Amino acid sequence: MRVALGQFGAQLGNVRANLDKMQAMSADAARADADVVCFPELSLSGYLLDAAAYTPRLLGEVADAVDELASESARHDMTLVYGAPKRVGGGLRNAVVMQPPNESRIVYAKTHLDAVERAVFDRGDRFVVARQGIGLACCYDLAFPEAARAVNLLGARLLLVPMAWEAKRGFVMANVVPARAVENIFYVACANQCGKVGPFTFRGGSCLVDPLGRTCACLGDEEGLAVSDLDLDWVSRLRDRRDDSSYPLVADRRPELYEILTHQDSEPPEAEDTVAKNDGGQISQTFI
Repeated sequence: MRVALGQFGAQLGNVRANLDKMQAMSADAARADADVVCFPELSLSGYLLDAAAYTPRLLGEVADAVDELASESARHDMTLVYGAPKRVGGGLRNAVVMQPPNESRIVYAKTHLDAVERAVFDRGDRFVVARQGIGLACCYDLAFPEAARAVNLLGARLLLVPMAWEAKRGFVMANVVPARAVENIFYVACANQCGKVGPFTFRGGSCLVDPLGRTCACLGDEEGLAVSDLDLDWVSRLRDRRDDSSYPLVADRRPELYEILTHQDSEPPEAEDTVAKNDGGQISQTFI
């Protein structure tokens, strides 16, 4: 599979300009024989964090652009992945749209939002993995290992992540991308926004990282397109140990010990002594 990452700074509220940019980059990706091209978070609307900006007119323009991108996908016989706002019921979602050629689109709603985003968007409540083992996530999702692991357990071999990651706190993005790839034994491909757009300065640094944490393709802080080939069958060989280049990090998990991960409270339980026998019959004591 050949994947392209389209990096640019999406203009705030200018759907037509953003669509034109994405169509031009899609054509470049098609000329490079890409099977998939991924664009940044909210690449159609721009990274608008004002609920009032998502007017019926703007959302109508986004809906029309989504239809145009479906035609673009069919014309190039290429899957397009991009970010767009989506009205669901009475709320708004920060969505990732995956448009395969001549097929129904797949939509994932960002599940992890910071406080500023939560004032604008409702959180999604499910993870999505499409055919060929392509999982979807969005920006801040990647900072949470539980989210990437859930997508892994649903069968993902490649995680596509549209982003609008700012330069401030960019060290988080730089470190979690290879970590998620290594611990889940899959490819991680991130398409970030770049440059100064309104009040935001985006990090850029779009990249594709393999299951061993190695960078296959990357961009700097300027607009551009990166293309790289992936071997999804290699992911399967790493996981079933036909290739022992990594550890069996999925198979060796201990899910029976992870119940605490499902607790709603961020604070640990009230302090108490917990006593248990280990495998050798010895008593071990943990203070929590």
